[in-house]
Amino acid sequence: MARDPMTVPIIFLRIGWMNRYQGQTANDQITGGGAFVKQHGYGHEIFNFQPFEGRVFGYVQPPGTAYNDQPGSGINLNRLGAASDDDLLTGVIAVWVATSPHGRSFIVGWYNNATIYRRWQSPPGEANRRYEGSEFGYYVTAASSDANLLPPDERIFQVPRGQGGMGQANIWYADSSDAHRQFRSDVLSYLATRRVPQQRPESQGRSQRQPDPLLRLKIEQAAIVEATAYYSNLGYVVDSVEADNIGWDLNAVHASRQLTLKLEVKGLCGSECRVDLTPNEYAKLKQHHESYRVCVVTLALTTPELAIFAYSQESQRWEDQHGRVLQFKDIVAARCLAE
Repeated sequence: MARDPMTVPIIFLRIGWMNRYQGQTANDQITGGGAFVKQHGYGHEIFNFQPFEGRVFGYVQPPGTAYNDQPGSGINLNRLGAASDDDLLTGVIAVWVATSPHGRSFIVGWYNNATIYRRWQSPPGEANRRYEGSEFGYYVTAASSDANLLPPDERIFQVPRGQGGMGQANIWYADSSDAHRQFRSDVLSYLATRRVPQQRPESQGRSQRQPDPLLRLKIEQAAIVEATAYYSNLGYVVDSVEADNIGWDLNAVHASRQLTLKLEVKGLCGSECRVDLTPNEYAKLKQHHESYRVCVVTLALTTPELAIFAYSQESQRWEDQHGRVLQFKDIVAARCLAE
């Protein structure tokens, strides 16, 4: 029998938006996050996914609480099931929520089996949680293996704001049995599957072309199917623009995201990740680096493996979800005509 979602200790914590949350760098700047971030250009959540000795330490600013151990309301552990004199509570799911630079609030990551403290905690002495001369403490901690940070493209679960949703406070308990039961159930399903229950498309109306007898076309089509399935399962509507020769193969649009992804798909029969880009594709990659993705499917006809290369502002390189880096080598081409 499924567990009642209202009995699961879960808390929603709003922070600023970053890619990695492993310290502020020139290429990974925090956006959003409230008045403090707007005034100072950083927030104490910038280290929320930086591991130290097998653990992560997460910060959120509770209502009426400063960025240190000053008086304030702290985190209300009672609403999570703790006793009034408990200083901490274990076994909580801590869900981190941030507002995208393009608008709307999304789940960006979560800690399973987290420990939540009522009051601000000093960071471990050697954890290097300092920035601009300030020491960054925490309210939440978990094992690094229980910390899940979503890549920006996978941040698709929208958290409601306003009446019935997350309000102005950075902490939300979503503990109304009448109003929040279904939302909690959807969140728990999403954390387990990484699929948004209400936005799982069945087909998107894409016609399945018959495989071409030529091996190259078979590989290309298999790669298109693999990339389409990946983004469709995340809730994106995927449309082919292959015939338009615009520099990429697929457009991927999510109902809750305002950025249209441009997917250039390459299929390979073997396991080596080595592909060619046409001059037009290469030009579009450089022109639309924020939204362009190079999707490479290796072993396309046997056991397809999809690598998605996106531009990292932090490293200024094209990296896939496994940390591999695309190396580009410009080549000179010529068109020859015999007369």
